[in-house]
Amino acid sequence: YVAYNHKFKECSAGCDQLQKGDLILEANGSPVSTRADLRASVLLTGQPVKLKVFRPSNQQTLDVTFTSTPSAGLPPIPDAPPLFLVGAANLDKAPDWARRNLFGHASPSIMLSNANGGILDGRQLFGSKHMLVFWDWGTREEQAQAVEILKVLQLAQGDLKAANVNLLFTHITFPSNNRQAAMNDGQLRDFQAQNGDASKPPLPLFRFPNATEYNAAREIGLEGATPYIQYLRSPPAIVLLDEGGIVRWHSEGIQPLPAGSPIPTPTQYTIIEAIKFAQEKL
Repeated sequence: YVAYNHKFKECSAGCDQLQKGDLILEANGSPVSTRADLRASVLLTGQPVKLKVFRPSNQQTLDVTFTSTPSAGLPPIPDAPPLFLVGAANLDKAPDWARRNLFGHASPSIMLSNANGGILDGRQLFGSKHMLVFWDWGTREEQAQAVEILKVLQLAQGDLKAANVNLLFTHITFPSNNRQAAMNDGQLRDFQAQNGDASKPPLPLFRFPNATEYNAAREIGLEGATPYIQYLRSPPAIVLLDEGGIVRWHSEGIQPLPAGSPIPTPTQYTIIEAIKFAQEKL
């Protein structure tokens, strides 16, 4: 599945014939089913590669001759590909409620401030798995949800690390919040100290930058210039990215507790389902 096509200048043929949503079926006559089947050693050699492509939008199968070399056009990513890909079967593992607007995209633009110092952007997320939990404190209900999620994530943090998933517990001000100002670094640390489990390691804390810190040149990602913030509408919003930078899970809000579930609350069910996906399917 083609999640994004950058159409770099290093792509001398075929890029203009491929588009987001295309399914690559074959490369030089060999079946393709995963991203590994189209690793750089196959696709980015500078030699023509004959691709058989299915386009769901019009149910057509196309033959495309693709020629490209790695690009330096996405610093700090060395040898960036012109196509960001994901196996269609892997992409199809997320439940329907975790397929909101960001789902299936290459990582859009983002700029986050670490509560302990430093700035992170969307391109730095490429190359490893990430779980981003965006939360707010505009209402008492949202505050209670954030505390519950914090405690569950503290319990799961070791398991996520063992699965090579990086966790970012990220406070932002959602559009629905007209009551509480955004937290600063000290408030974030205090929130965790007051509400977390002191016997467990603290979570990595992030927030959106304030007006002084913000730099448009640092709000970058893999796909165009569309920022995450445009698609985060209801807290908590959970975004899971695989090592190829593809959003494999985007959920918003709290999901209803299924009948017969042993999990005590809808909030715990929502975050636990995302954690299980990150551990087992990301």
